[in-house]
Amino acid sequence: MSKKDGIRERRQEKIRQLLEQQEKQAKLWQQQERMQEQKHQAMPAKKRPVQEKQNARYEEESFLPVPYHMDTGGGDELDPEKLWKTNPHPWLGWESGDGKAGRFGGDFASIYESDNEGGGRRPFFRSELKWKTIIAALLFAAIWGVFHSESPLAQKGQTIVKNALTDQMDFTAVATWYKETFSGAPSFIPIFNHNTKEAESANGSVKLPVVSPLPDGAIVRTFAELLNGIELAGTSKEEVTAIETGRVLVVSEAENGSGFTVVIAHANGRDSVYGKLGTATVKQNDWVEAGDGIGTLKETSNEEPSLLYFAVRQNNQYVDPVGVIPID
Repeated sequence: MSKKDGIRERRQEKIRQLLEQQEKQAKLWQQQERMQEQKHQAMPAKKRPVQEKQNARYEEESFLPVPYHMDTGGGDELDPEKLWKTNPHPWLGWESGDGKAGRFGGDFASIYESDNEGGGRRPFFRSELKWKTIIAALLFAAIWGVFHSESPLAQKGQTIVKNALTDQMDFTAVATWYKETFSGAPSFIPIFNHNTKEAESANGSVKLPVVSPLPDGAIVRTFAELLNGIELAGTSKEEVTAIETGRVLVVSEAENGSGFTVVIAHANGRDSVYGKLGTATVKQNDWVEAGDGIGTLKETSNEEPSLLYFAVRQNNQYVDPVGVIPID
């Protein structure tokens, strides 16, 4: 016996075993169906389930797969390769609706709907999607036709559609329902808040008040002369104030007796320098606001003016204080 004949015999034996198992299973299912039919017939008509009528059309067809035809190919022996080539997928006909294959029954059939001709089934949501698509297409065609027509009726339809798309919704009824249901309208939701406010402009910079260190002082030496500040003339022991809010960086006294110097750091990279002070009333790291006193001018006799050196640095560069603070 050749190797090829041995393989063929083993294939044939396997096919015979599968066919015998299939026949045994078919007989077992048929016996179970007969027992169920006998139970249904023995039950009174009033107690029979309603589903008996729904599944009546399936009783005529077998729930079992019919063995496919096995052609011997003109010989006594069965050729497995030829059988496989003839019908390689015998299980694919189970839902084809050709009357030769089994069907799903019971709960599995509830998610399907039958065709009008009693053939195969298709999922219900596909049919529902189809009708929704048709309705949507009809509505689109109707609206398109309304906006491309000049008849009076079409113009009324155009007005209705435009109003529906552009007019604001009235939420009064919604607010009333919300108040009755939840005991108060949610004012934090914009649609329920009827207090309208006008828009106000805003920018990213913070504007702080700026004042003169000597409100009644007069310029005696300009920035063009000193190139790093100006000199203001005030009265004896007059109070000197900070030009704007900031933190005191330096409080020092000159060794040559020219007085105290105070340096204050402000926002936006600005520093202010106050020199030739007779006294300093602040110390380092103190916070001051615009108009707060930081010291006094020197004491003079015979109504002579007392001088204040004042400078402004912007990003570590001296600028003309006249362009920063209001000095007459």
